Amino acid sequence: MDSIRSWSGTDVHMDLRSENEATSEKEIGKALVRENTRNLDNDGQYAGDDYLDPPPDGGYGWVCCVCVAVMNFATWGPNTCYGIFLSFFLSSNYFPGATPTDYALIGGLVIGLTLILLPLSAFSLSCLGYRATLSIAIVLESVAFIASSFVKTIGGLYVTYGVLLGLSFGLSFGANTIIIPSWFLRRRALANAVSHIGVGSGGCAFSFAVNALIAKTGNHQWAMRMLAIVTFVLNAIAMLFVKERQSEISRLEKPSMKVIAKEIYDPSILKIMPLHFCTLWASFTTMGYVILLFSLSNYAISLGMSPHQATIALAIFNASQTFGRPFMGWISEKIGRSNASIILMLYDLVLLLPFWLNIRHFREIIPFAVLLGFGAGIGAVNSVPLIADVVGIKKFRAGIGYNNFWNGAFSIVAEIIGLRLRQNGSPRPYLHCQIYVVMMYFAGILFLIPYRESKVRRMMKAKLLNKKLDGSQREAFERRLSPTIGGYIKRCLYSIQC
Repeated sequence: MDSIRSWSGTDVHMDLRSENEATSEKEIGKALVRENTRNLDNDGQYAGDDYLDPPPDGGYGWVCCVCVAVMNFATWGPNTCYGIFLSFFLSSNYFPGATPTDYALIGGLVIGLTLILLPLSAFSLSCLGYRATLSIAIVLESVAFIASSFVKTIGGLYVTYGVLLGLSFGLSFGANTIIIPSWFLRRRALANAVSHIGVGSGGCAFSFAVNALIAKTGNHQWAMRMLAIVTFVLNAIAMLFVKERQSEISRLEKPSMKVIAKEIYDPSILKIMPLHFCTLWASFTTMGYVILLFSLSNYAISLGMSPHQATIALAIFNASQTFGRPFMGWISEKIGRSNASIILMLYDLVLLLPFWLNIRHFREIIPFAVLLGFGAGIGAVNSVPLIADVVGIKKFRAGIGYNNFWNGAFSIVAEIIGLRLRQNGSPRPYLHCQIYVVMMYFAGILFLIPYRESKVRRMMKAKLLNKKLDGSQREAFERRLSPTIGGYIKRCLYSIQC
């Protein structure tokens, strides 16, 4: 016999195993909302179920953020070094018969599988638990790096680095992506950004280490073995301190594997239009970011810079992201997540159009790399909170899984497109690639605008329920909610933190 204490002081008893006495999820929600809406008014900023059982917005959640940052250091950090491996592979003939497309596809597979496999990670998280899921991921990552250091054929590298490493990152990243939003609501963007500190700092630290080992040994083997050892130790320690937070509703439910699968692949999310807008924004932005990240090192070399200077440029970009991503999270909570996303996307376009297209020297690429770190990764930082805001925490696994599937698909082909657009022998071999990246970021903005409009509309509807509104205020909101083109434009341009 399970029981829930209602918030008026009476006991609501229910037997979850008895059909006659079972309390529906709707009734549970009503019991929960009686407590939580006392302190958290439904202002329309978040999905409805976030108001039923709001997370603590801090506490042990910050410990989890720090630990996830360490694991991002040990997963996404090494992944950002692939640009250095790519430069080495392209300039040598270590794998006979390999083409630039092969290397681009391998790099794309890692990022693509990392994102696409989130549903698998979510299923493992529900069935096996967090530590078992992460233990599998950590072992697979070390095995992938060590195996990649021994393979002699490009086919072997596809399996060890592309597939095996992508699988390990997918399990790890997927589980951590689900953990963080469960601890936060109003600080969700900031928390996600803090956990991303490891992406930039890891990329910066490993870039120098990998480049130094390649220069010293003449190949990539010991660089990958070093990554295997260091990442195993860091991941294993950080994993031990992460805890899952279960909502009040989820504690009442003991779902079967069939129910878990239905939650992860919930078709009802397809009816949520803002989810599609957010997914398209994140997918186009991710494609541009992946091309930019993996091409930056080789782009610098194409301008006549040395491999060491190219490594410095990539490391500075990653170091800048160490501070830039938390800044993106902070500004998102200050002015609104969708507002900040649009502004930072415009900031990226300003950097990419007049600045990147005119870089010729090392002294110019350094300030570009510094400034870029404060905006280029906005898709990774804010996709999680923006999706959670429209689908809610109960459908978050399905929503983020849908988003990451398309993000991953775009990522797999991103660097292939980038290399195909490269014009060898031209004085500006990356010009077409640069223009394509600009187009991706511009396309992303076009889908953020309707996302913001839908959120503004939801917030206006929530305000109409406020009994304190006078007649003129109510009439003004009703005019802005009119289903006309004029009403739509007004909502797009309406000044509000959202």
